[in-house]
Amino acid sequence: MALGGDFELTDVQGKPFRLADHRGKVILLYFGYTGCPDACPADLLLYRELLARLGPRKDGVLPLFISVDPARDTPRQLADYVRHFSPDILALTGSEQRLLRVARAYGASFRYVGRERDTATYTVDHTISIFLLDPRGRLAGVIPFGTPLEEVQRRVEAVLIPAAGSSARLRDSRAH
Repeated sequence: MALGGDFELTDVQGKPFRLADHRGKVILLYFGYTGCPDACPADLLLYRELLARLGPRKDGVLPLFISVDPARDTPRQLADYVRHFSPDILALTGSEQRLLRVARAYGASFRYVGRERDTATYTVDHTISIFLLDPRGRLAGVIPFGTPLEEVQRRVEAVLIPAAGSSARLRDSRAH
């Protein structure tokens, strides 16, 4: 079974976000939570640095941060959290069941550690990879945590370049 696929979650304004509505953009998908002490901030900093390196081409990239802790990550908290890293990062959430379905579709996972004992101080074990989707919404690769920025940039640009080239060829073929 192929990984990936369309999904619908909720953005921080309470509006539905449908992956299918963002065809044409390269999507960077990350599952995390605002209380994460290390991996999430590191990868959101990577998002920020990547976007800066891409310059005007960043408009073809949509970095997503999907909170897998809907009980504690309020829309306001999520908005403030991602804005701290970059205004270009879009935060999403949903019900625990919906988040589980989306994570499983991409081969990701998460689980709550200690929530049965303390609903305020539990942690969340979660996949710490970035899922790279091509402009057609298909999974183009999984970028493991700790991949150097230069390699992440190379992989994103490899997906961006064919998309730009194919649309130019399409326009040229219609002109003849």
